[in-house]
Amino acid sequence: MHVLITGGHSGIGLELTKQILDSGHRVGWILRSKKRADSLHTVEKLRGKIELFYADLSIQEQVRAVAKEITQKWKVVDIIFNNAAVLLPDIRKSSQDNEMHFEVNTLAPYLLTTHLKTALQKAEQPKVINTVSDSMANEEKIDFETLLNPHKIKKLFGSYLQSKLALSCLMNDLASNPAWATIKIINVTPGANKTPMTKSSGMPKWLLPLRYLFFKSPQEGATLIYKAAFDKKHAGKTGIFLKKNKEEPIQIKITASEKDRLLSHIKTPPGNVGIDSQ
Repeated sequence: MHVLITGGHSGIGLELTKQILDSGHRVGWILRSKKRADSLHTVEKLRGKIELFYADLSIQEQVRAVAKEITQKWKVVDIIFNNAAVLLPDIRKSSQDNEMHFEVNTLAPYLLTTHLKTALQKAEQPKVINTVSDSMANEEKIDFETLLNPHKIKKLFGSYLQSKLALSCLMNDLASNPAWATIKIINVTPGANKTPMTKSSGMPKWLLPLRYLFFKSPQEGATLIYKAAFDKKHAGKTGIFLKKNKEEPIQIKITASEKDRLLSHIKTPPGNVGIDSQ
């Protein structure tokens, strides 16, 4: 299989990469740049075992370009693991003038997935696995103000959480689209894990002591994500949310107008009629 992983160079993504390689599949990573790749010891250790593609996920033009490159080079993509995310301590804007959590955690994986649709459709059992938040089972609606135009950062539980909810909703909308019927889409939470992101400045300070006491190893989170793709009990299912490898009910949904509001932040290139979501 051809397996694409974003955020594969550290934390859960790195442990997931190891599990995929151990299963004998071909793995590709999307990294920000060749300079970034050259600075990572994980790349050096896995050199020859993984294939590298380059794109800054905060720049929509680069996301489109890397999807085109992957399609041309691989032809077929069996599984996409949309695992990359940012957890920031302050408000930042992307080059498209979107809030950065929304740009990287929501729009980038959606844009990447839709532009790899043709390559996915050539696979025998294509899947898209999205790393999301535990709160998927509890939230009833998206807080659009916090997602799109926050006045301050509420660490972890503000823009980050809302960006993961928005990703889940957009991906479930794809899963319900008949044009995507052959591509199975699953949202999965890895739970709380001890990763570089969860000890970063984007985490609430009060939560850091709890991280050391109660958060699990990234291997455990990676195993849950791996099972979302390969556990036979999930075969044929789409538009579901998994927690501890069990299907959980989903309360949150978006309306057509809310979907349009989210996707209006994808900047369509001149001469392009729109993204490939149909």
